[in-house]
Amino acid sequence: MDVTIDAERLMLVATDGPTGYMRPVIDSMDDDMFALYMRYHFAVCERGDLIGTSHHTLDILKKR
Repeated sequence: MDVTIDAERLMLVATDGPTGYMRPVIDSMDDDMFALYMRYHFAVCERGDLIGTSHHTLDILKKR
């Protein structure tokens, strides 16, 4: 099945980054450390060179 969609990519985001690889570490973080981790995640979640570390991605498209 070949599906063609006339759309442009606005953004490709790593939704969980390396979280899947370090779940026990994340689960043991206190609130301050988790907030710092989230700041890091939001700072790098759109970097193309790190998208592959994420178990899930979000592709945001706009129909033309």
